[in-house]
Amino acid sequence: MEQTIKLEPSNIREVWDRIKPGLEEIKAQWPELSTWRVEDVYAAVIMEQAILYDTDDGFAICTLDTDRYSGKTDLCIWIAYAYTKRQGALNKYLPSFIDIAKELGCAGVSTLSNHPALSALFRRKKHRVYTKYRVSING
Repeated sequence: MEQTIKLEPSNIREVWDRIKPGLEEIKAQWPELSTWRVEDVYAAVIMEQAILYDTDDGFAICTLDTDRYSGKTDLCIWIAYAYTKRQGALNKYLPSFIDIAKELGCAGVSTLSNHPALSALFRRKKHRVYTKYRVSING
């Protein structure tokens, strides 16, 4: 059985100087997936529209996304960043996010990413994986 690390929400005011460079790096590397501004992220967490989890390994900012037809809610890992560029951070923390989703009464955990290893990770964990495909038509 996998060891689950207990994650607690972080105060964005206390860690902003540490996470802001990671947000800026994400925006620079994947502008098509990060239509937000870093200020939007800060505001979303302050306004309790998003939840920040910060660890020694990196941070994740989650939202609750509700399907308009079924009414089921997912814990969505909106933004994730590893402080050191090594594989395994999501593998290490996925059980924790599953536990958080259960505690919040969510139907699942979701994320949007162009990282190819995510599909294999979710499948290896024996979770049903769905892929969202999108074609950019403006460049």
